[in-house]
Amino acid sequence: MAISDGQLIAWLSHDHPNVRSASLELLSNSYVCDNGVLRAIFDAWDRFGPEMAFPDFPLVSHIPIPDAMVDELLERATAMSAGRKITDRTCRCAGKLLEALSVSETSRFANHLGTVSDLKNASKIFFRVPLALMRERASALSRESSSLQMDFDDGTPENISVALECLFYRGQASKWIDRGFGELEDGASPSPLAMATLAFAARHSLPGYDQPLLGLVERSNATIADQATIALVRARQSQTHTLIAERYPKLTRSGQLRCLDIIRRTRFPKSSDLLRFLLPLGLDFQVQDATRIAEVCLFDFVALEDWLEAFLLADEKSLMRIAPLIALAKPLAERVAVTEWPRVEHLIRTRLGSSWIDPSTSEP
Repeated sequence: MAISDGQLIAWLSHDHPNVRSASLELLSNSYVCDNGVLRAIFDAWDRFGPEMAFPDFPLVSHIPIPDAMVDELLERATAMSAGRKITDRTCRCAGKLLEALSVSETSRFANHLGTVSDLKNASKIFFRVPLALMRERASALSRESSSLQMDFDDGTPENISVALECLFYRGQASKWIDRGFGELEDGASPSPLAMATLAFAARHSLPGYDQPLLGLVERSNATIADQATIALVRARQSQTHTLIAERYPKLTRSGQLRCLDIIRRTRFPKSSDLLRFLLPLGLDFQVQDATRIAEVCLFDFVALEDWLEAFLLADEKSLMRIAPLIALAKPLAERVAVTEWPRVEHLIRTRLGSSWIDPSTSEP
């Protein structure tokens, strides 16, 4: 069974920063939307300080923001940026908070644009926050649906994206989403609606579109393929794995690699079983190595021997790229395979050498 969201959220408060950082990275890469994530981050900041709690926090790609915590988020962003240089890590954490708010659902920030504007004017760390677009998105909330639908005919790509989001949360966007995916399938140059639909699926969980999205992961257009991959991860639907199992032997090399990325990041309980099934179907050594690395990142210690085999056979350079994540092995073993830890640790030290740092119960 792959490592769970609940385990990772609990380890956001672990005593060792390597375990905290690895947990946050996996949660972020999976676009987890559990309300407990941000609370755990704030609690870790209060305990360890923003500088040390999550050293790589400014680099994370996704932070779920509950409606009830927006006020606290803005208060913290204000305090953490005040009087600090933009190179200061605490200030950079503040910048990431506001960036995360800016890409969340519009209703979450619509009533806070005054504070967002004050923050943006007060510190250059918020230069990535698209205040003008946030205002346009907020303004759309008060527009009639008929007015928003007119943007699909004569609006800019930005207008279309705003209209699509607003109609989606009113339950009125299905026709336009279906049309957008249909225009992506016809092989012609994608229309503004098609690209807006794909971009929307990459920013918001959009279940039920596994079939068209999986058909896009091996497109030669990297923007389309990458966004389709992200959309499938964000939707996090178990039927995606079923489709991958069916289509995998016929996929191109790039398609196989992106499917492995989807499996690794969605982290379903049976994901490691699927990876072991797909391993011999990989088109070349690099694809098969990526399969092993994906299995290592799932940390399925219920199937410990299979995990160890993947860990031992993975290419050294590939393994070193994910070495920071291996910090999770010890707290996980302590829960599900405590008697096996000495053997597991020996094999980890053999492969990682000086890159392995034992997550003790205290700060390094």
